[in-house]
Amino acid sequence: MVKGKKVEFSENKFLQLLETIKECYFEVDLKGNFTYFNDSLRKLTGYSKKELLGLNYEYITDEKNRKKVFEGFNYVFRTEKPLTDFQYQFMNNKGDNIIGETSIYLKYDSKGNKIGFYGLFRDITKRKEEEKKFKEELEQIVNLRTQELRESEEQYSNLFHHSNDAIFLHDLEGNIIDVNQKVLDQFGYTESEILSLNISQLHPESELETSKKAFKEISESGVIRFEISFKKKNGKIFLAEVSSSLFEIGGKKVIQGIVRDITTRVLAEKMLRKSEEKYRSMINNLDMGFYQVNWEGVLLNHNPAFCELLGYDSSENLTNRDVHDFWQNPEERKVYLNEIEQKSFVKNYLVHAKNRNSKKLVFQLNSHILKTNKEDSVVIQGLISDITEKFELEQKLRESEARYRNLIESVPFSIVLIDQQGKLIYCNPAIEKMLGYSEDELIGNEFKNLPALHPKYIPKMLERFYKVLKGEILPPLDIELYKKDGNLIWMRYQSSLVKLGDEVLIQTILNDISEQKKADLLIKEEIQKLKELDQIRKDLISRVSHELKTPLVSVCGASELLLDMFKDQFKKESKELIEMIEKGGKRLKYLVDNLLDITRIEYKKFQLKKDLYDLSNIIKNCTNELLYLIRKRNLILKLDLPNEMYIEVDKVRMEHVLLNLLSNAIKNTPPKGSIKIILKKIDNWAEIYIIDTGIGLTSEEMEIIFTRFGKIERYGDGLEYIDIQGSGLGLYISKQIIDLHEGKIWAESEGRDKGSTFILKLPIQ
Repeated sequence: MVKGKKVEFSENKFLQLLETIKECYFEVDLKGNFTYFNDSLRKLTGYSKKELLGLNYEYITDEKNRKKVFEGFNYVFRTEKPLTDFQYQFMNNKGDNIIGETSIYLKYDSKGNKIGFYGLFRDITKRKEEEKKFKEELEQIVNLRTQELRESEEQYSNLFHHSNDAIFLHDLEGNIIDVNQKVLDQFGYTESEILSLNISQLHPESELETSKKAFKEISESGVIRFEISFKKKNGKIFLAEVSSSLFEIGGKKVIQGIVRDITTRVLAEKMLRKSEEKYRSMINNLDMGFYQVNWEGVLLNHNPAFCELLGYDSSENLTNRDVHDFWQNPEERKVYLNEIEQKSFVKNYLVHAKNRNSKKLVFQLNSHILKTNKEDSVVIQGLISDITEKFELEQKLRESEARYRNLIESVPFSIVLIDQQGKLIYCNPAIEKMLGYSEDELIGNEFKNLPALHPKYIPKMLERFYKVLKGEILPPLDIELYKKDGNLIWMRYQSSLVKLGDEVLIQTILNDISEQKKADLLIKEEIQKLKELDQIRKDLISRVSHELKTPLVSVCGASELLLDMFKDQFKKESKELIEMIEKGGKRLKYLVDNLLDITRIEYKKFQLKKDLYDLSNIIKNCTNELLYLIRKRNLILKLDLPNEMYIEVDKVRMEHVLLNLLSNAIKNTPPKGSIKIILKKIDNWAEIYIIDTGIGLTSEEMEIIFTRFGKIERYGDGLEYIDIQGSGLGLYISKQIIDLHEGKIWAESEGRDKGSTFILKLPIQ
């Protein structure tokens, strides 16, 4: 790649988009030499990219189509108007003829000079072959029918002049009196054989009733014409049309019957009906709209697809509607009529239309003037297709280059394109702001030799380069780059493989993350400090708790022993002091036990000893243990428990949880309030509800009650009954115990003074 070569990235994105569409895209210069094409066109022609690039259209077209293509390109050049749905034929590299439908637009350079043409090309060879096949088939059927009708006319003429039809003379009883030679030839009898027969003997049994009715009708009316089957001597059945008349010969009434074999005619009519049905079916099943309209714009005929294109139900009848209603600008139809009047047809005519809901559409018309028997009547017949999406796509393609250019030039991060040799072929303006190097200083250089790249990253960058070329998807890489002034900055490097046209490139996106790196480093340092402080906290709690537990056991034990053995010897004041020591020691011991449990949880040494226990019995034992507090606060306790419910739990730990929840309910419920405990089984879960009519919880309080030291302080008038003592560790430890049981615990409350409900869910194995 030549140093300093600039590549418009937006154009590459535009070309990349062209590679994804199924239709063929091409660009030629003013002489008709291919300057660009997408892969769809290359595959259609069968040529390689190298063979097709620079190839002139004259090389792949015959004289007729060469002239046609020249006239089309010349029209676009002269009028500067696009030519859409222009059809011509060319040969691929195997010599096969390809019929195509193309749109041609004039191409300008940045100064407005005409420099070539571009457009979309669609292969319609198969469609043309099917149309040709259908036309030939239809012509064949019409010719066959015409020939049969001609033969039938000749037969009628011969019958009239030469009595070539089978003619019978028979009496009213059906006895055959005379026949012509055609009867003998047709039925296979000799004259003596057939004169010995009754006319009824020439019919199959299934036709005897029809024959009787015919005799009766001719006797009454004197003439009859009907169809009936006959049977030849060899037993072969054929259908005939009989024209019979009654007249007298020598004063005796006889019937003359002219029998015409209509087997061939019936078969031909059947074939014609099938052909007509097939034609109607083809028209009705076309995915394009078929229509017939008079010169004034009154719709005479249409197929279901025509209705659907205009937003109607396919079964609706739109005949006699004025088609001007479907033009966005009805005045434009005058231009259309002028063109069709001059040429008797129009091809690929664009109409800006609207449907019944006034939705704007773009239709393509192929119309011709239909000859009629009425000299003053002009009928226009044609096909119509909706190309709104195609039309809009072509407009978007024309607009996309400018849009992508503006986008890529304005992004705040740097975008770099590297070819398969490792050379930079494009970078957007953002890189100069980031590194200080201009595009000219970077483009054309191999990335490994760039002065901005820190030497220590070269091996890793080369490794990534080859992996990306193989199609591997790699995570972003943080690297240090030198700015032009020598300062190092951190960049996040993200690379991926892209295909622009026929060229495979590596796209690299660079983001300046210097400030982020500084923040990350500061965060890491702070996290490390916090970890060290947390470890000191854990060790301190563990050591202090163990150190406090031994003297507390002595204090609690000694106070209990004094009260038990010498309570009668103490004065009232001394006894109250010892009771205070005992209560304070127990409270402190409970706090130390909780701190030890937290230490075990944090060091993952908090283990359960589960066994099968009756959960109803555990709840009853816990309520009995706190019954004295319930009575002291004058509360009503209600239990709704099954007789038994066995479940695997750590009994001691579960009692700890239940006692904690129940004691909290007692502390926070005013005198004469109530507490209800419910236990029930739902699916494979045991659910416990502890419901109180106490102070309740706010949404903010419910967010912290299960956290460490999540104690709630509530003071004020009317709240004197609340026991505010506690460390705020009970519910935290309770949640850890329930989590270890693979259960769930949470609280619900409608707010202050509306009570609380604590819910436990434990799995039943």
